[in-house]
Amino acid sequence: MKRVLLIVWLILNFVFLTNAQTFKIVKNEAKQRIDILIDGKLFTSYRYEERIRRPVLLPIITAGGNFVTRGFPIETRNGETIDHPHQVGFSFSYGDVNEIDYWNNSPYRTPKELEKMGTIAHRKVLKQQGGKGKAELVTISEWINPKGETILFENTKYIFRTEGKTRVIDRETTLSPNIDKVIFGDNKEGVLGLRLTRELEQPNDKPLKITNEKGDISETTDNSKVTGEFLNSEGLSGDKIWGTESKWASVCGKINGENITVAIFDNKQNLNFPSFMMVRGYGLLALNPFGRKSFQPNLDERKFVLERGKTVKFRHRLVIYAEKVTAEKIEVDFKKFNK
Repeated sequence: MKRVLLIVWLILNFVFLTNAQTFKIVKNEAKQRIDILIDGKLFTSYRYEERIRRPVLLPIITAGGNFVTRGFPIETRNGETIDHPHQVGFSFSYGDVNEIDYWNNSPYRTPKELEKMGTIAHRKVLKQQGGKGKAELVTISEWINPKGETILFENTKYIFRTEGKTRVIDRETTLSPNIDKVIFGDNKEGVLGLRLTRELEQPNDKPLKITNEKGDISETTDNSKVTGEFLNSEGLSGDKIWGTESKWASVCGKINGENITVAIFDNKQNLNFPSFMMVRGYGLLALNPFGRKSFQPNLDERKFVLERGKTVKFRHRLVIYAEKVTAEKIEVDFKKFNK
């Protein structure tokens, strides 16, 4: 019986590897980016240009070839909104680390504002490996304050994989202090954030400023291609999600005829699970394990102190479904991530 089961397992494993998509990682130091390709086509890029002020994944592309992420201000496309230029791609940062803001930093800040803003700088790649069915990338970054001092080291492992047309990015982030004490204050700005393309924004009847590839700015109230519907694990939708605790948050919509759902998952092993949701209808999916009073004023202020020699680890998952999925389906996948 055991031999039969072994043969079946080997056959299934062979079929999986035969049909699995091929991942390839291509590093381009001159452009400060690392491309993750699936069967020769771009899935996402790990970007660490100085102008972004933090490492990000940009763009992120669906199985149907559509952009999940807004390109502005790094690779601007026609019809994109121009608010919050610091919200770029998929990244990890925070608005109060030893009273320094690492979330809002961007080239659009004034010298006075930059006096209170820090930078997360990519330093090295520890591992990059492609193959059948998945790819892995491990990086080291430093959180640097306005004085040029490194206060935190960040070790981040990304695992990229597919399940049919569904695309998955797992991110495991480990932070360790380079000074005696690092304090994460109670702040709404952060932590794991994804800035979405225009089509996945929530319809809005107020005039919005948009741009084109040339940088020409105009106003629009056109919602004809804006289809975003936001939902979280507690059954809340739209603007009701912001500032509530939940295990996951999602948005579904249609981009160039392709139905998609994008979801971010918290993990039960993470600090202060479940996180508060920094979800905005203008096109932001984010979760925040540090803030509390900044979301719910009736609650006590929360601070997290990380001392030298200690570490804190966060596990998160981003899922891009090539269809409109139910909350029940997302919940099933969330539980798989939390086994």
